[in-house]
Amino acid sequence: MRLHRVATVMLAGWILGGCALAPSISPVRLADGLERQVSAGPLALVSGEVLTHNDAAFAAKLRAIESATQSLDLAYYIFADDYTSSRLSQALIDAAARGVQVRLMVDYFSAYKDLDRFSWLEQAGRGRIAVRFYNRPTVEIIKDAAFLTLSCADVGATGSACDEAKLAEVDRRFAPGTAGAPSVLNRGVAGSGVFLSGLYGKHAKLMAYAVTRGQAIDADGLAAGAGSANADQTAKLKELGKLYFRARYIGGVDGLAAKFKLAVVRLAFAEQVNPVFDAVSSYLPLSRQNDARAQRDWDYLTEFLHHKFLLADGRTLVLGGRNVADEYHMSPNPLADKYIFMDTDVALTLADRTPALTASFDRLWGLSSMVARLDEVRQHAPNDLLENFGVVEAAQAACSQGKDAGCVDHYLETHFVPVSARLDVIGEQHRARLKKHARDYRPSVAPKPLLIDAGARLDYLENLPIANGQRSYGARHEREAASGKMIQATWRAALREVCASPASARQPVIIHNAYFFLPANLLQDVAAMLDGRRACAGVDLTLLTNSLATTDLNIVNLLAVWQLKALADHLEEVGPVEGAATLRYLEYQKGEDARLSLHSKVMVFGPDIFIGSANADVRSLMMDSNNGLYIRNAPQFVARYVDGLQALIATPGKVAHNTALIGRDAATLGVEMNQLIDQLLARYAGEDRLDDTQRRDLKARILATTERVYALSRRIMQGDAAAADEFNALFKAI
Repeated sequence: MRLHRVATVMLAGWILGGCALAPSISPVRLADGLERQVSAGPLALVSGEVLTHNDAAFAAKLRAIESATQSLDLAYYIFADDYTSSRLSQALIDAAARGVQVRLMVDYFSAYKDLDRFSWLEQAGRGRIAVRFYNRPTVEIIKDAAFLTLSCADVGATGSACDEAKLAEVDRRFAPGTAGAPSVLNRGVAGSGVFLSGLYGKHAKLMAYAVTRGQAIDADGLAAGAGSANADQTAKLKELGKLYFRARYIGGVDGLAAKFKLAVVRLAFAEQVNPVFDAVSSYLPLSRQNDARAQRDWDYLTEFLHHKFLLADGRTLVLGGRNVADEYHMSPNPLADKYIFMDTDVALTLADRTPALTASFDRLWGLSSMVARLDEVRQHAPNDLLENFGVVEAAQAACSQGKDAGCVDHYLETHFVPVSARLDVIGEQHRARLKKHARDYRPSVAPKPLLIDAGARLDYLENLPIANGQRSYGARHEREAASGKMIQATWRAALREVCASPASARQPVIIHNAYFFLPANLLQDVAAMLDGRRACAGVDLTLLTNSLATTDLNIVNLLAVWQLKALADHLEEVGPVEGAATLRYLEYQKGEDARLSLHSKVMVFGPDIFIGSANADVRSLMMDSNNGLYIRNAPQFVARYVDGLQALIATPGKVAHNTALIGRDAATLGVEMNQLIDQLLARYAGEDRLDDTQRRDLKARILATTERVYALSRRIMQGDAAAADEFNALFKAI
C-alpha cells in the first residue's frame, strides 16, 4: 500500500483558495442533514455484524458472492493480483457461470498496470462480467498528450510556426462530432496513447519515449493499439522499437525519463506545485500551460475511486476499509509478504432488495465522463508497448544497441507477446495461485463478530464527484454537502450534536483512523471543542492512529506532526477553559509482528458510529470517492466497540499515550524531522534517483512544506476561511 500510494500521487497539483472570509453557514441538525445527504437509508436491517478480523472479513465477502443468484456489484480502490484476490476472482467467475451478472469498478490509476488481468477476468466471465475503470483521462489531458507527441513533420511546419500548427491539429482532431471519429474521450493522436500508457503505467521511460518520438513515424500507426495479434500490429511494434532506440540515443530520452522520475519523487513529498506537469509543460506552448481547465484536470488526475463496496442481489452488503488484497484478507503468515492491515468492515443482510443501493452503484457505473470500459481504455491508452517494453530493451542489448535493424526486426518478431498470449499466461498464474492458496493458507480462528443491535438505524453515505449534475472538483470550506462530500458534512453535524447533547455520563468521541491529517473543517471543529468556543462539556476526544513505526504512509505522519503542534500551541495560548472537551492523542506501536498496521476508518460520535472508507485526512475530503455507514440507535454495539478499544489502549505495549508530546518545542521537532526526512529519502529516493544537489533541494522543499502546514493550521483555528481553502488545496493529494 505504501509504495502504491506514493507512486499514485503523480500529477496531483494545487489550486489555491480565495482570499475573502466565507460567510457563516447555519449549522444543520444531524437528523435533517442525513435526510438530505444519504444515498440510501434507512436500510431495512435483518442482521448485521462488524468484522475486525481479516479472515472473517474475507469469508463474509466470499459468502456474499457465493450466495448471489442475480447480481453482484463491486467497487474497490485496489483489486490486487495475489492469492486472496485470485480466490475472490474465481468466486466471481463461478457466479457468472451460474447466470449472475457481475459489475466490477476499479480505480484507473491503481488498475491500469493490470489491464490485461481485468480483460482476462471479463473473458473468463463469458459475457457476464464487466469491468470499468474510474477517473479516465479527460479530453484536456488527452489533448496535451497529443500535443506532446506530435512532431513538426506530422503537421508540415517548422520553427516558430510548429506550435501553432500542432495546436490547430489537436483542436481539429478533438473537435466534437468529427465524422467517423471515435468518442472524443477515446481518440488517439500521434503518440498520445503511448504517453498515457506510460503515465498510468508509471513508466517514466515510456512517457519520455512518447515525448521524444522519432520524426518519421506514422502518427495514425502509433496511435493505434495492438488489440489482437496479427502481422500488421506486430510490424507496428517493431517500428516502435526501432524508434525508441533512435529517441534514446539521439533524442535524449534518458534525460527526460530521469526528469520524470525526479518529479514523481518530489510529488511523493507534498510539493506545492505540480512537478510532473511542470516537466511536461516545458514542452507545451504558453496557451496550454495557462489553460485553467487543463490545469484543473491534471490536478485531479489522481482523484481515486476509494469506495469499498460489495452488493449481492441488492440485499447483502459488505463495506468498510478493506480493499481486495492479501494484506486486508489474511492474518500474518508466510504467504503475505507485505503489511497486514488491522481494519474494520460491516456485513449486512437486508430485508429485501434495496433499489437505492443499486441506484447508488448505477450512478458510478454510468458516469461516462469519468468511467471507461476496458475496450475504451485500449483505444485511448493501449498497453501493448508497455507490456513489451522489456522485449524492446532486450532487443537493444542483443542487437548492438539497436543499430542492427535486421536483428531488431527479427528479435521483436520472435519475442513480441500479443495480448492473446498474455491472457493465457494470466490464466495459468491465476490457477497456480488458487492451488497455492488452498494448499498453504490456513485461516486463523476469528473472534466472534460484533453484532449490530436489531433496532439500529443505518444510513448509507457517499462522497461522489458530482454536484448539481456537474463534476465537482474538491470542496470549498463550509460547503461540504454542496460539493457532494456527504460524509464530512455528516461528521461535522455529528460533532456539533454530541457537544450539544446533555448526557448523564461522559460522551466519547473517537477518531480511530489510519491516516490522520485533518482537513481544515475538521481541524476547526476539533479546536473549537477543545478551546471553549464550542460548549462541549462532558466529551472526551480520543485520536487513535498509526505511529511512524506502524504506518504504511510516512508522509501523512510527517505533515500531521506539524498540524498537531499547531493545535497544541493554540490550546496553550488559550489556556484551560471550563466546558471544553478533553483530549487524548494515542499512536499504535510496533508489536511482535512488525507488519501490522492500522487501516480502519471508524468515527465514534457519542452514541453513534461511522464505519467506512473515508480517512481523517485532506484527500478524503478534497479528492476521492468514499462510502460508509452511519449507525444510530445501536447502544449495545457502540458500547462493545468502545470497550474493546479501551481494553486495547490499556494493554501494555500496544498504544503510546503521546498527548504531552504533540506540543514539543520547534527545535526538538526540527531535529526529529531532519532525521525522518533522511529516512524517507533513503526509502523513496535511493542513491540511483537523486544526486546530492537534488537531495538537498528536496529536503529544503519538504521542510518548507512542514512550515506551511503549521502556519496555515494556526490561521485555520483562528477562523481564517481563506487559509482553510488554501490548506485543503495545497495538501489534497496527500
